[in-house]
Amino acid sequence: MIRLPLKSAVRLVVLAWLACVLFAGCASTRTHVVEKGRNLEDVRRFFVLRNLKDNHGLDVRIVRALRARGFEAESGPITLLPDSAQAVLLYEDRWTWDFSDHMVYLKISARDPQTVFPYLSASYQKQVAFTTRVDEVVDAVVGKLLAAGRK
Repeated sequence: MIRLPLKSAVRLVVLAWLACVLFAGCASTRTHVVEKGRNLEDVRRFFVLRNLKDNHGLDVRIVRALRARGFEAESGPITLLPDSAQAVLLYEDRWTWDFSDHMVYLKISARDPQTVFPYLSASYQKQVAFTTRVDEVVDAVVGKLLAAGRK
């Protein structure tokens, strides 16, 4: 059996813990269909409902990601919901702070303009988000939502 001095053993444990923290930043995205038979196949016009707790302009980023894919999209409070909107997108986000903000969670859900409950959602989660670029995350989650909505 190898015997290490106490200082070396403590350093080894601390280094192993640090390595786990730094390299355990696996990201996952997933989609969830709430109502079977519902999809986004014929939807061309989206309205992104602005989250009043959003300090990062995610509604504008989601609109940008939708427009880049050729869809019509607007954002704002529910009072500005246009009659032409075919789907309303809601989003939830969580951030962590380590000398700057880092997104660790984003969920985008789709619902009909006349209903309250969503029928499709896509989410992103990452435990350690030091290298997360917000626009890439938004683009990936919007892509997952649209792909799941086309099935």
